Amino acid sequence: MKRIGIIILATAAIVCSCTGQKSTSKLERAIEHALTENLEGSQKVSVLEVVKLDSTIFLTEFDRRKDVFEKRIEQNKKFHDDYYRRGLKKNAAIKYDEIHRDYEILEALQAVKEKMGNSLHKVAYYDYRVKAEVMTGIAPKRIIKRIIRRKAQILEDIYVAVTPDNEVLSLSTDYSKLHQATGLVIPGYKEIIKSDSDSDATELLEDE
Repeated sequence: MKRIGIIILATAAIVCSCTGQKSTSKLERAIEHALTENLEGSQKVSVLEVVKLDSTIFLTEFDRRKDVFEKRIEQNKKFHDDYYRRGLKKNAAIKYDEIHRDYEILEALQAVKEKMGNSLHKVAYYDYRVKAEVMTGIAPKRIIKRIIRRKAQILEDIYVAVTPDNEVLSLSTDYSKLHQATGLVIPGYKEIIKSDSDSDATELLEDE
């Protein structure tokens, strides 16, 4: 009986010592890494809280991208018609090319969508609200740990979109802007839109 009592006490001590340590999950590590990449200097980030807000399936993300490009097409059509009426043929031509490019993107997205089949109903990513601590300065050691602790900064209401395999797609302090970059979860999306950035950077030149 005495031996059993010692084993129980020893086990309790081990459990207590373990609960005092923070167990970092793969999700938390991925978020910490993404936050660190967005901070200046050598700062260490520690996730304090992760709250799941929502989930998005691939079908919904395809619909979201479709809506984005369709709205841009409609806007560029208005610009095109206005430039054409004013005799600004160069500007109208640029807008025509942008409209054509967006139609090509929509066709490519539709082709990918059709190939995905039943996978369209799988979860593409989850939305999380994160609270994290940023430790500034040198990595804390025993002697200076208390000093560093005073310099800690708390990041609240950081929103992160993460895939089921813990790839961080997007992060923002504004939840309404979180999904601006989540199209990256679509297979081949980066390649589909890679030349699109060139058209966005095109400067409109007034016709002579």
